[in-house]
Amino acid sequence: MNKISLILLASLVTAAAYAQGTGGGVTMSTDPAKAAEVEKHAQELKARQSEQAASKPAAAHKSTSKAKTPGKSSTAKPAS
Repeated sequence: MNKISLILLASLVTAAAYAQGTGGGVTMSTDPAKAAEVEKHAQELKARQSEQAASKPAAAHKSTSKAKTPGKSSTAKPAS
């Protein structure tokens, strides 16, 4: 029983250390040069997106409904 408790405790400590190490990637910086670099990159991405949107014309939608022919009815007539 004592060995199982030690193994379980070691596993929990290892899992906690691993969870602490994988932060997620969002960091905060007070460096003005880094902030300016990130802002410049964001503006470049926005400009690239607007260029791509302007270069691709909007696709025309085709009508999928069938035109009805005059004189024909789609409803069934009751038998006389």
